Order: sequence, then C-alpha cells, then structure tokens
Amino acid sequence: MLNLQFIREFSSAYADLGTFLPLVLGLIVVAGMDPVGLLLGFGLFAIGTGLYYKRPIPVQPMKAVAAMGIAGIAGPDVLIATGLLLGITLLILSQTRAIGWLKGFIPKTVLFGMRVALAVSLVASTFQFAEVSLWSVAILVVLLVALQFSPVRAISCVIILAVGWIWLGSSPTAIEFDVQLRVPAVLVPSIDALVNSLKTAFFPQLALTLTNALILTSVIAQEYFPERSSELTEQRFALTSGLANIILAPLGAMPMCHGAGGLAAHYGLGSRSGLSIVVFGATCLVIAFIFGSQASELLGLIPYEVVATLMLYAAWVLADPMRLLKVKPSCQFIILLMVPLTLSVGLVAALVVGITLEWGRSKWLEPQGASL
Repeated sequence: MLNLQFIREFSSAYADLGTFLPLVLGLIVVAGMDPVGLLLGFGLFAIGTGLYYKRPIPVQPMKAVAAMGIAGIAGPDVLIATGLLLGITLLILSQTRAIGWLKGFIPKTVLFGMRVALAVSLVASTFQFAEVSLWSVAILVVLLVALQFSPVRAISCVIILAVGWIWLGSSPTAIEFDVQLRVPAVLVPSIDALVNSLKTAFFPQLALTLTNALILTSVIAQEYFPERSSELTEQRFALTSGLANIILAPLGAMPMCHGAGGLAAHYGLGSRSGLSIVVFGATCLVIAFIFGSQASELLGLIPYEVVATLMLYAAWVLADPMRLLKVKPSCQFIILLMVPLTLSVGLVAALVVGITLEWGRSKWLEPQGASL
C-alpha cells in the first residue's frame, strides 16, 4: 500500500501551474522561445532543487522578464542574456551578506504586506491571459476546498486536473503529435543582447527577485519548516538560482527563480518534501524531449479554468487572511495599503512606502516596538 504522504507529493507536483502555465505558454507562442530549451531549463532546475533542499521549494519563471517577453519588449535573445546576467549577479550576492542585511531591514509588517500584495497580484493575473467561465472556476474552487476536508485530500490536485480536463478540456486526439527526440542548441548572447537587457529587463527583475524570490520565499520557508531554517535562507536561494541561470540560460532557458507563491501552493496542497518538485521537473523533461516544438499544444490541453482554480487557492494560502484578522489595526492599514500600491506602481515602490510607514508607526504610535 502506497504511503499517503507519497501520494500527496505526486498530487501536489502540479500545484503551481497557475504561475507556470500562462507565462510559459505566452513565451512559447507569443515571444517565440524554443519550448525544448525552455522546458529543459525548468526540468533540470526543478529536479536539482527538489534533491538539494528536500522541501517543496518551487521553480518559477521570473515574472517581470516573462511579461516583457510576452509584451514584445524583450526578444528571446534578450531573455537569455537577462538570465545569464541575473545568474552572475545572484551568484555574487550569495557570497555576501547584502541580502541578509536587506531582509533584516524590512519589518515583519511589511513582509506580511508583501505576501498579501503578491496574493492579490496572483488573483488579478488569474484572468489576464485568457477568458474563463467564472461559474466553472467557482465550481472547481468549491470542489478543491471540499476535497481538503475529505479522505482524498492527498490527491485533490490530481482530481481537479482530471475533473477539469474531462469537463472542460479538449480531446488529445484532436492534435496529431509527432513524437521525436530533440535537444536544444547552445546559445551565446551577443553584446547587443546583453546591453539591451541592462537597458530594459535586468534591473526591474533584480529588484523583484531580491524581494519575492529570495527574501519572502526564505521567510515563508522558515515559517513552514522551522527545523530547516538554517538551510532555507535567502543566500542559499540566491546561490541555487544563480547557478541554474548561468548553466541553463545558454541552453535556451528563460530566467528562473524560486517563489513565495509557488511555495504556498505546493505546501497548501500537502507537499512536505522535494519529491513534488522532482516530479514536476521530470514532467517538464519528458514534454521537452519527446514532444519538442508541440509542447505548447500539449500544455494548452489543460483548461484555463483549472489553472485559475489552482492560482486562486495558492493566493488564499499565501495571504493567510485568518492571520491578517489578528494583526493590530495600525499594522493592518500598512499591510492593506501595500496591495493597491503594488498593483499600481509595483512591488518595489510598495516596499519603500511600507518600510517608511512602519518606521513612522513604530516611532510615534507604538514606540515600544513590535510590529505584528
């Protein structure tokens, strides 16, 4: 008889499709990135991450760069150049105390505000890439929540995928797959691509990576797994992200990082080890090597209503609304203010405003200290 947690790990392997699928499909279909190199990068990075951390530390596309690629601001060569530059930068930062200093400088109230703002951003982006049936999403969300209180909670994500596909999906027989083994070409970014990356994508993405992919992910990982807090640090995450981007960008991978939203999604659906991340990575490798250029058609068979459902659930786990209700009113104001600021002017600007307001709150309203 299979161990229940073992089943849960396999079920939650695809919990982060809500972030992964829309961006990857957009980069393949709209931006013109090679699906083989892109999926190979995710596969190898995910397998390495799962084996190294032995916890569900996710692998995600870097969102700002992905958005620029889909919007046509950065072409595939600039995306690859950005991944290489960010990889080198993160590797250097992992050997310094700069990220730890920045983390210590950000109050807990602001870190919680970043979590809530990111959760609302996930909800806002849920319906950005495709039109979906709100009734269908509502039914799937209710089903997913109900499954969390049932004996089959361990396979809740698989059930949602299966139900959504049978109910709303296209038949795979509608696409004639030509199975063929493909390997990516090695690409060296040109000087022009590197310069264009510095002009457009590098600095905005670096700011988001430092706050969300490193600091916030570290805070949540240590909260979920306090027994591994000395290993799940922002410096370690910078090291693994840096090495992955340096090695995999020349193979056609897009800029990748870890992410707080993905961690909440995997944890919320029951993952407690790195096995779920390894399963996700292995799936990416199979699709990359076997289906090659037809990867977008295969991934497109997953109904977007299913993707939206997983995205909404991840947002709920990340925001932790019940905890927010227990926070001091003065802190709640700062946390909630960071949401519209993030949506309107970006996470970095919201971070600066949040730190300023929390400094003023702790100095004048509550001089004795403590934020949350």
